[in-house]
Amino acid sequence: MKRYSKFLAAMTAVIISILSIPQAAMADGTREVIVSTTEELHAALSDAKEGDEIILKEGTYLNEKWIGVWAVFYAEASGTADKPIVIRSEDPEHPAVLCGAAVDEKVGLRIKGSYWEIRDLAICTASKGIFLEQSEHSIISGCEVYNIGEEAIHIIDDSSYNLVENCYVHDTGKETPKYGEGVYIGSSHKTEGYGYECHYNTVRGCKFGPDITADHVDIKEYTIGNLVEYCTFDGTGIAGENGGDSFVEVKGNECTVRYNTGWRNGCEKMVYAFDMNVQLDGWGQNNKVYDNTVYLDSADIPIVKEWNCATQVFRNKADPAECTYTGSKTMHVLEFDLKGDSTEDGCVNAEDVQRLQDYLLDREVPHISGSNAELSDDTNLNAFDLCILKRKLLEGKTDEKAVISVGFVKEEPGAWRMTDGLGGRTVTFHVNAESGHTVNTGWGYYDGNYVDPETGKAGKWFQLSGGKHELDENGNAQITVEIPEEVRRVALQIYDYMDGSTKLDKDAVELVRVETQ
Repeated sequence: MKRYSKFLAAMTAVIISILSIPQAAMADGTREVIVSTTEELHAALSDAKEGDEIILKEGTYLNEKWIGVWAVFYAEASGTADKPIVIRSEDPEHPAVLCGAAVDEKVGLRIKGSYWEIRDLAICTASKGIFLEQSEHSIISGCEVYNIGEEAIHIIDDSSYNLVENCYVHDTGKETPKYGEGVYIGSSHKTEGYGYECHYNTVRGCKFGPDITADHVDIKEYTIGNLVEYCTFDGTGIAGENGGDSFVEVKGNECTVRYNTGWRNGCEKMVYAFDMNVQLDGWGQNNKVYDNTVYLDSADIPIVKEWNCATQVFRNKADPAECTYTGSKTMHVLEFDLKGDSTEDGCVNAEDVQRLQDYLLDREVPHISGSNAELSDDTNLNAFDLCILKRKLLEGKTDEKAVISVGFVKEEPGAWRMTDGLGGRTVTFHVNAESGHTVNTGWGYYDGNYVDPETGKAGKWFQLSGGKHELDENGNAQITVEIPEEVRRVALQIYDYMDGSTKLDKDAVELVRVETQ
């Protein structure tokens, strides 16, 4: 009864505030709402309508009262594509500060609805920072989130197509370090009460750390197509609890992590840069990690760690340079061969148009594939190539598959081991030696799921014939094989290198390229 009375009193105050806060009606019927007190902010959020622009004067907006939901500040409303609801600081250089009473209480700013723009605010001293719930096409931009008990920004409950950009997140997990993520997308399958489908969200240009105690970005199972790009990570303060031990942890499918820079800064609890993780069968698959630069202090820290997560990695840079990848399905890609794929990421889309256009305008671009972007057959990149690429997209001719060149290492004369991640694929080995000679080939693979019916021992190496091949007039031969789905490791071997009946040195045979689709 006491709480009910407090709630009625709070609602009465909100109604009074609605009537008193300054509002200016625009020509299109939208409103500009200027607020300068906590009560006015509650009122503006409670009465928010599509097209509203809620402008906060400089100052601190502190709320210690119960407002009917577990939040310091709360709104349940939606804008539209043409008329989003905007909440922002009047002066981005002197942002309004929204804060609660303690780091173990409430969500700082909790928004339930689509088409919101949350800009240039500071959120602090709450259990959680910003919640987007059941939200699509919303933006969190230029915000600072800090002194938070658990996670800073949570995109949750069937929220998709949202953007978190140019935010500064630090000092999280102050109450519960294992839940101190910087940005958290989706929900654990063990969590009930929220929708799990949080797809195609983007985290871009954000600064994370120091003192984010868990993963800086955590992308949960059941999510698809989320993107993390152009962010910086400071590993100082990662606590390592509950698996929070990396810059980015991916448990969803078809996620991309690219163009980021991270510093481990001697944090011993950080044991990977990027962590791919299977929480449920079928999840943690088909992700890409590329064009990142990470400073990891020790050669023992992998750039990417995964196990049973199909992951493509390419063009990442590490210091120390000896840092590498670890797992069972990490495919080390050397090149994508796909006409129109100017970004060389394995697909053709609008980003390829933008990349080629920027290159032609002499703007700095992270990477461009000249061979893929050259479409006019005049050996030069020019406006003709851009026009052909635009037409290709407009006509929907983007379903071609890239031919992928993958990594391999020579283990001894005539024997090579391929990158992992080739299970379930058709693979072609290109070998070269003296024209007219013959190679007798074999190939093998390791299946870790095989169980010997007699001994019960798990794992077995299978060795198969690749056949005899005569080298063509250019000294080339191709060996094409079908790799079983559960394969973890593949190898090629030259049994014999022959000139007629004469055996030659197998070391003269070169494996020049390994391709798959």
